[in-house]
Amino acid sequence: MFARTQNNVSRFSSTGRLLLIAILVLTMLTACGGGAAPEPAASVGAISYIATIADAPESARVGIVVEDGKFAVYVCSLDDAFNLKSARWYSGDIGPDGAVSGVSPDGVQFQGVVNGDSFTGTLINTEGRTWTFSGSAIQAGGPAGLYRGIAEYNGQEVVVGAVVDPDGSFASTVQVRGKIEFVTPVNSAPLRVDTTSLKVTIGDPGQQIAALLVTTLKGVELF
Repeated sequence: MFARTQNNVSRFSSTGRLLLIAILVLTMLTACGGGAAPEPAASVGAISYIATIADAPESARVGIVVEDGKFAVYVCSLDDAFNLKSARWYSGDIGPDGAVSGVSPDGVQFQGVVNGDSFTGTLINTEGRTWTFSGSAIQAGGPAGLYRGIAEYNGQEVVVGAVVDPDGSFASTVQVRGKIEFVTPVNSAPLRVDTTSLKVTIGDPGQQIAALLVTTLKGVELF
């Protein structure tokens, strides 16, 4: 009887030791994060970048807004010939290593990389000419940044886009919505309303169209 009881105690002790070891291992894994599901990454607010284009008209700029893995970019100037062949809107998802790219319906190719505070890339226009650009992140809240507005002009809905550089330079085009068709002329200086809104004067005689600073990509239709 004593032998059987001793064997039972021995088996119980072995089982208890194994259970205690298992509990200790699970506790260590949990403390190290091995047993917990990863927490979702925090939402990152919109960041804007502005780049200048090498060997392009002095006013030419590229403005981009990135937010939560998405981007919207606009290429423009105050030079009608440049705009006709190169000024376009693009949007989409940010790829690996900050890659952003797009092709317009008429074949203008945009490729860039957003990396920390820098924004660089190339643009190939309708004639196959390659432009390079480089720039950096800008302070949030205006007046520098990418602007957008929609209005009626001569019975058509138009989209105005503008880029204001931190150095005060201004570039803008106005296109018929849904088409690569430009409205000219565009006044070389906007009417500043406040730090996040302005009015662009287009056409002859001039009509003013309001444009707002793009501070988020959520719910914004750019085209």
